[in-house]
Amino acid sequence: MNAPLTGIRVIEFCRGAAGAYCGMLLADMGADVIMVDDPVDDISTEYQGTIGESAQVGLRRNKRSVALDLLTLEGRSLAHTLVRGADVVIECLPPGTLARAGLGYDALSVVQPHLVYVSISAFGQDGPRSVPQPGVPALEALRGMLGVVPSGAEPPRDLPIADLAAGLYAAFSVSAALVAAKQHGVGVHIDVPMLGATLAIAALRAGDAGAEAAHRAGLVPAAAMAGTEAGDTAQADAEMSAVARQRRAMADAAGHGKVSPLAVPLPGEGERFGGPSAPWPTFRARDGYFGMDLDAQTHWEAICALVHRVDLLDDPRFGSARERARHQAALRDVLEGVFVLDDRDVWLARLVAVGVPCTEISTYSRVLSDPQVAHMGWVRPMVLPSGETTHTIVSPVRLNGQSPVTRLDPPAPGAHTGDIIAELDAGLDAGPAASELPVDVGVRTSSS
Repeated sequence: MNAPLTGIRVIEFCRGAAGAYCGMLLADMGADVIMVDDPVDDISTEYQGTIGESAQVGLRRNKRSVALDLLTLEGRSLAHTLVRGADVVIECLPPGTLARAGLGYDALSVVQPHLVYVSISAFGQDGPRSVPQPGVPALEALRGMLGVVPSGAEPPRDLPIADLAAGLYAAFSVSAALVAAKQHGVGVHIDVPMLGATLAIAALRAGDAGAEAAHRAGLVPAAAMAGTEAGDTAQADAEMSAVARQRRAMADAAGHGKVSPLAVPLPGEGERFGGPSAPWPTFRARDGYFGMDLDAQTHWEAICALVHRVDLLDDPRFGSARERARHQAALRDVLEGVFVLDDRDVWLARLVAVGVPCTEISTYSRVLSDPQVAHMGWVRPMVLPSGETTHTIVSPVRLNGQSPVTRLDPPAPGAHTGDIIAELDAGLDAGPAASELPVDVGVRTSSS
């Protein structure tokens, strides 16, 4: 059979892994994905010779590429012509970038009502964090996943959770929207924030022991827990700490917890974290962990000056993003020898002052108290089958600016048996004879 998305044309305007990942998933399902690349952006040179090629290069599989300079009138004109025959547009750029070139959803949907347009960004298309601000920590500062680790364990260093989660949410949402567009001839603007996607998948890990564990893990912001007795909170924290210690001991006994199973061993280098480039690696300060951008050469030069190690600029192991990636273990040892002398907040302030994007490693509860989370309305009440009210993270995806409605609270097993069987009976009355059906639906359960 043909791939499900054969005949669907997708135009990809992406400078981030999340959008490229979304496009790759659609391409794998048969879509004709055309990437709009920068004419002067030669990614193959930067990553040539790295083990397994660059993850970014791998995300280009099953796609075609066209090089257009959107800063020129000719480039924008060609982009408009290209988009005119598309079913889907993917953008993974700062909010408003394509709109300023006349390629935003509002402009395109006027002439292409069926267009499915997905915007992937760090925080969403609106809200207090939607506009990039110099010196404000990037998405990784707030993602929270790094806070969901056993007490005392090192945060993970190797998996771009935010990019993967957002890419998956985007690809699923696009596929669903294509079905609706085919049925009704009307497209949609899909807003996929990486922060929201990360929180949503982390919520599964945060709720191991039910509603109480969700509270203790920070699933509900502090304001929603104002009525909790101080003694109860202390006891809950102690219980969770005991559980964390137990899990850490089990992980250590099994040989896990210190080195990711996804780390790639390099001869003479130990474990290599994070793939063939070294963006946002995690470093230990005196009182905790933080991350910073090591990819850009200007940032690397600023870091070397900041830690009074300009000699590292002449070290061939760290001369480029590719080499810093190949020697991450050695690089971490060198820099952490300086970073452990001061607290994390001190280093973050210093890095911001010299223009290096940097991040704290946040906890789930701290992320949920961020104003962007409140603006998006991601934390919503939910009634459990027991009648108890708790809170959950709803879908982070927005369709034409609106979040999908949570129509039903989680049901008890079998709660709708009678209703569903009645619907089947009604369908039989209106449809073919029972003898023509492929299955026997004449058996009724006693609970009906």
